[in-house]
Amino acid sequence: MPNQTTIALAVLAALALVAPAAAAPPATTPLALSTDEQLALAPDVAVGPGGEIAVLWLAKGNPESAAAKAAEADRAKHGHTHLSSMNLYVAVSKDGGASFGAPLRVNREDNEVWGFAVSRPRVAYGPGGTLHIAYPANETQPQLGKPVLTARYTRSTDGGASFEVPRRLSTVTDADLAQVIHGGFASVAAFGTMGVAPNGDVHLVWIDTRDMKSGADNASIYGVVSHDDGRTFTQDRVEAAGGVCPCCQLSLAFDADSRPWLGSRLVTPDGVRASTVARADGVDGSFGTRVSTGGAPWKIDGCPLKPTVLAVRGDTVYTAVHNGAEDPPGVLLAVSRNGGASFEAAYPAHPGAQVSDAPAIALAGGDRAVVAWHAKADGPRRIFYRTLDAAGQPLDAPSTLTSGDETAQHPALASRHDGRVQIAWQQGDLIYTAIIGPAE
Repeated sequence: MPNQTTIALAVLAALALVAPAAAAPPATTPLALSTDEQLALAPDVAVGPGGEIAVLWLAKGNPESAAAKAAEADRAKHGHTHLSSMNLYVAVSKDGGASFGAPLRVNREDNEVWGFAVSRPRVAYGPGGTLHIAYPANETQPQLGKPVLTARYTRSTDGGASFEVPRRLSTVTDADLAQVIHGGFASVAAFGTMGVAPNGDVHLVWIDTRDMKSGADNASIYGVVSHDDGRTFTQDRVEAAGGVCPCCQLSLAFDADSRPWLGSRLVTPDGVRASTVARADGVDGSFGTRVSTGGAPWKIDGCPLKPTVLAVRGDTVYTAVHNGAEDPPGVLLAVSRNGGASFEAAYPAHPGAQVSDAPAIALAGGDRAVVAWHAKADGPRRIFYRTLDAAGQPLDAPSTLTSGDETAQHPALASRHDGRVQIAWQQGDLIYTAIIGPAE
């Protein structure tokens, strides 16, 4: 016989399937940030201590250029591959998102950046206004003469007008997994993320293959931290050992005590790719037990390439993740109200969508959170969003942010100081941004 807790969770899940009639808070008119000369993708967004806003994105550049044609020819030789050669751009607003400056290229070397929509670079502000950027980069292991992926970092201390020379933060080892990694990489430090805690500590974590012995092994999570606003970083070390899906991008969030929380995908012994959350505790600050956020067990012989995103307020942990085992496949929302010890029953973010994917989540004013995703419902892929209450339940029905015939995808969110949320997304080959929700 089911117990009362099981029944209560089932009732909550059933109620969540019924979308409330209310509409989500309105969005401002979108602003296009990238240029027509770029093929832009994979945005990220951050809000600074003074209300300044930075939007970061990848750009393939002019596909007719010699460099782009050479990179495409190289990729074609490998067939399906994880090779990527791009540049990185940022645009900054100093008036709360009403307008943005011209895009500035962040990386120094042409096509240095490695990245896809499923492994996007990250941007964050420190409490003093420093703009921090992390991204995976293409390099060559000198002894092996083979390509590797490394974790790089740069920062701007002048409001985004200029950036320091990027620094490699991951260790290049003599590991050689070129026979099992797509693209022939000898080793990989990628699919990472970065965040700045309330106390100003800058945390970078990434998925690292250095401890793998074969293609049958899973990866580990390595990371570094800066306690001086990005001037220096600790030596990279293991943050979570083994069982890590090798190509599902990580995510970070922080609580009021500046403790980092990790969203990652765990590979169980029976082959389930489980969405999990863990908190960094203890003297060494490494992550503890990775707790499943629920949903149908997704068994897949390969990488789903799907992150677990999260936001933390007190003992409440909001999460969103794509689960391919659901029918139809889609984004699931789940909340923990006991500090991540367990999660209540997961429920779909977008009931009725043919498919939903690529969620983002951020805290908003009034003890709310906003979640966004892309989905196919009654037309092309579009951006949708909705608001969650303090208990993690929806306050409104999914609202459409985008319209028209162009595909819109891969939203990113950041909390604003006025209680609203800044969103950035890709539509066609352009990057857009807007503000969601009413001001407090």
